[in-house]
Amino acid sequence: MQLACRLLSVAPSGYYEWRQRPPSERSVRHAWLTEQIRAVHAASRGTYGIRRVHAELTLGLGLHVGHNQVGLLMARAAIKGLPGSRRSRPRHETP
Repeated sequence: MQLACRLLSVAPSGYYEWRQRPPSERSVRHAWLTEQIRAVHAASRGTYGIRRVHAELTLGLGLHVGHNQVGLLMARAAIKGLPGSRRSRPRHETP
């Protein structure tokens, strides 16, 4: 313990105080949002990606959450949607 504090240039009292500190509001919100994201993703049978999960959270559940935050939390939780459709799109021929 003493060696780790010396290497990090941290006082032992500060380290022990940090260990006993309650989780921050942001980390609590991130944990709660991750559970909401898991529920939406599971309800879609694992098909929804960042865009649709974000839409479901904001429009469906009325939560105020940013697109990038949803992407960050999905990446941290290793949640991915299925890739887009593999159907070929019809091409418009030019005259």
